[in-house]
Amino acid sequence: MSMEKYEWVVGENPPELEAHSAAKHAVLGSYVSRYLEVLTSNPRLDTLSLTLVDGFAGGGQYVFQGKPAFGSPMILLQEVACAQARLTQTRRKPFRLNAEFVFVERSASSKAFLEHTIRATEYGQLLDKSVHLLGGQFEHELPSIVQRIRTRNRAQRSIFFLDQYGYNQVSLENIRTILTSLENPEIIVTFNVDSLIAYLNEDDDFLKGVKPVELDQSMVKQMLAMKDQRDGRWLIQNMLFRHLRDQTGAPFYTCFFVKSPASHRSYWLIHISKHPKARDEMALRHWAMSNHFVHHGRAGLKMLGFDPEQNIQQIPMDFVFDDNAVTRSKEALMNELPPLIFEGSARGHTPPSLGGLFTSVCNDTPATMKQISDVLVDLRNEREIEIVTPDGRSKPRAGIVQWTDVILPARQRSLLSTVWPPNRA
Repeated sequence: MSMEKYEWVVGENPPELEAHSAAKHAVLGSYVSRYLEVLTSNPRLDTLSLTLVDGFAGGGQYVFQGKPAFGSPMILLQEVACAQARLTQTRRKPFRLNAEFVFVERSASSKAFLEHTIRATEYGQLLDKSVHLLGGQFEHELPSIVQRIRTRNRAQRSIFFLDQYGYNQVSLENIRTILTSLENPEIIVTFNVDSLIAYLNEDDDFLKGVKPVELDQSMVKQMLAMKDQRDGRWLIQNMLFRHLRDQTGAPFYTCFFVKSPASHRSYWLIHISKHPKARDEMALRHWAMSNHFVHHGRAGLKMLGFDPEQNIQQIPMDFVFDDNAVTRSKEALMNELPPLIFEGSARGHTPPSLGGLFTSVCNDTPATMKQISDVLVDLRNEREIEIVTPDGRSKPRAGIVQWTDVILPARQRSLLSTVWPPNRA
């Protein structure tokens, strides 16, 4: 992470790491660890090639609660090394994690500190081999990084960690370039939405500053009008989220808040991928670290939707991924999944598999695939739906729905059914 308030100087103590940034680093480490676990689970594979990019790398080291703490570049190096050690111990034949690291840091002082930090560890021998330090701005280095990834292997597996300062150092064009140029990229990017809302105005300097996120004057006017309304902050967040989603063309994404106790502001930690299972894994990280993350929206399948028939004040907000959120998610999904299944059947659509159903709804819910599976099992037990295998065999007692299992409306629904649509005599 490279923020303007942080500066690293060789020979001086590294900066203090705030608690919310430590949480963000923990999510990064946890996600990369799980990413490597999933992609190396096939026992027939003996190598995995990937590139890990830190676009705002910083100096690689902090002080957190009085103790040394690694920054994001070192976390990436550490997670790959741990995964390689695990694979060496558990595999019968050698397995190679062919990982390349690209760390971009525009501050010469911070870049020098990062090099010093890496050289002081066992990863120092990787410098200028599989670890590359670049001293320019991320947007200027991106074309060469993309080309490097494209020439390494056909799968083009890569993770971009873009912990920008504010909201305009990573343009939406940058994100589109990554998504359209590479086969299997994932992007984890921070976006200080509260800062944007706080300084919202129509001055030329502000309008110039929001050009990278493609906000024009008319959109700024709309947001300013919303800002004076009750719950204006939530409405602006909703508009910005939809704008980012639509302009980037992101296939799958999470967009939850990291809370900052020090500043009393929040920023988005956005994960973008091309596969629904990657999206599910990141959602699981947020649920696992519930005390650091919040979703300012609803449970169920319309987490940022606006219902004109419902007063915003009556919508439960600040979904904090706790036990109460689990209950709210289940209640919402029990009401909202049946209409999708019943309406599709009534219109003659092919019955969805769990994978198809999850793919169609995952971007609009904080729920995980496991939570949706559990709700489908409950609906099956209440005789609202049926779960069958791809070849049509019923699964009346299965406790877990598989990715390829098919979901059907029950042929004989319970007379006590209360879910939509109601039984008709």
